Amino acid sequence: MTAATEPRLKVKSMIPVFELESVDGKRVNLWDYKGRKHMVLAFLPPDCPICLDFMEATADAYHQYEEEYAVFLPVIVGRREQAEALQDELHPPYPILFDQHGKVAERYADRLPAIFVADKFGQLYAEWIIEPGEQLPTQREILDVLDAIELECPE
Repeated sequence: MTAATEPRLKVKSMIPVFELESVDGKRVNLWDYKGRKHMVLAFLPPDCPICLDFMEATADAYHQYEEEYAVFLPVIVGRREQAEALQDELHPPYPILFDQHGKVAERYADRLPAIFVADKFGQLYAEWIIEPGEQLPTQREILDVLDAIELECPE
């Protein structure tokens, strides 16, 4: 029998701040968005077909994220080359970050993929830690959380 593990983060807690490099060589720090943008963070393995579909769906819906004053930050947990290959395939409107050794990802979740939605102050509102065989959240589910954040804190 295995013991259930507690999530590393709890809803309404503050998310850990990090700085990672994007595929285009820029350093991205979560506090760059503090007070300005809500954050949707996706920690993804590089060889995940449902993750690729999720990133494509997010690119298609990105104008809706912008309307909600949100940014999507996918973090590929793997080598830079793997993140670059995704960038070359998708040409997304958002930066793709990479966490080569998984040190940032392990502060958030014990398995991947994992999706987190936080408000512009870094407070966690929703998380999805995906079990094998489960699906990632839909764009509608994420946008509903962003809508709820805006209703709660419209300024």
